[in-house]
Amino acid sequence: MYPITMDQQAGDILRRRRYQNLATAPIPLGNGIVDPAAQQLVALDIDARIDWYGTYIILQEQVMLINEDPVLNSAVSTLGQSLRETEDQLARSMMEGGAPPINCTSGTNGDNPTNISPLDCSKAVRLLRTANAQFIMDMIEGELKFGSSPVRTAFFGMGHTNLSADLDQMNGFINVANYSNNSNLLQAEWGSVRNIRFLLSSLGSITPNASALGADVYNIFLPGQESYDMVDLDGYSAQFIYAPPEIASPRLRLYQTAGWKMAQVFNITNTSWIVNLRCTLQVSL
Repeated sequence: MYPITMDQQAGDILRRRRYQNLATAPIPLGNGIVDPAAQQLVALDIDARIDWYGTYIILQEQVMLINEDPVLNSAVSTLGQSLRETEDQLARSMMEGGAPPINCTSGTNGDNPTNISPLDCSKAVRLLRTANAQFIMDMIEGELKFGSSPVRTAFFGMGHTNLSADLDQMNGFINVANYSNNSNLLQAEWGSVRNIRFLLSSLGSITPNASALGADVYNIFLPGQESYDMVDLDGYSAQFIYAPPEIASPRLRLYQTAGWKMAQVFNITNTSWIVNLRCTLQVSL
C-alpha cells in the first residue's frame, strides 16, 4: 500500500491512470522494409472519492477534578487507537468489495470452502505470481539458531484471529517464534506457510453463515505490491482536535472535548494483484 495525497480545492475525486503492459516482441525485424504491426496503448482510469470520518469524546470538568488518572492523556491514546482501527476497517471493506475471491478446496472439514491448507496457500500465490504481482516481504535467511527456520519471500495474508488455531495445525507452519531472525516483525504477525506471512487481527473479515454447510467464511486478503492505495487530502490525513473548556463550554466551562477527523479513501488499483482466499475453520471455536 502506498499513501497518496490529494491536493485541497481540487474536488473530492482523485483520478489516476494505469497503463497495461505491452506484448513482448521476440521476432527479429530482419533485413526487410516492412514495419511490424503496431500495438495499442491501453489505459485504465481509476477514480477514488474522498470521504470524511471522525469522532470525539466529552470530558466533564468534575471528572477531571476528582480523578487521579491523567484522563486527557488516556483519551489521546484511545482516540489514536480508534483512528487506526477505523483505517483498518475501511481497508477491510475495500478489499471485501473488490478483491477477487478464491475458495479453499484442499482442506479436510468437508465444507465448501474447506479449511485452509498448504496447497490452497500455494494456489493463491501461484495466481498472484502468474499475474506478475510482486512479493511484499523479502526472504529471511537461515541462521545457526536452535529450532529456527528460514522464511520464504512472501505476500502478507491478512485475516481474523480466529484462524490462529487452524494455522498452528497446518503442516509446514512456522510460528514467528521460530523465525531465524525476528527483528522486523509486525505486531500482528502470527507465522508463515510457504510464501504467505499471516497477519491476524480481531478486525479481520468474516462472512457469517456463507459456507455450503452454513459455517462462517473467513476472508484472507493477499495483496501484492501496488495493488491498492490509501488516498488522503493534503493536510487532512489525520487531525487530533482538542477544545478546552473556554471554547467547548464557554458559559460555565463545564466540559472539554477531544476528537479526531480525517479525509481518506482506500481503492484497489489492480484486481489481478490481490486475492481473497476464503476458508472455513477446522478447529472449532
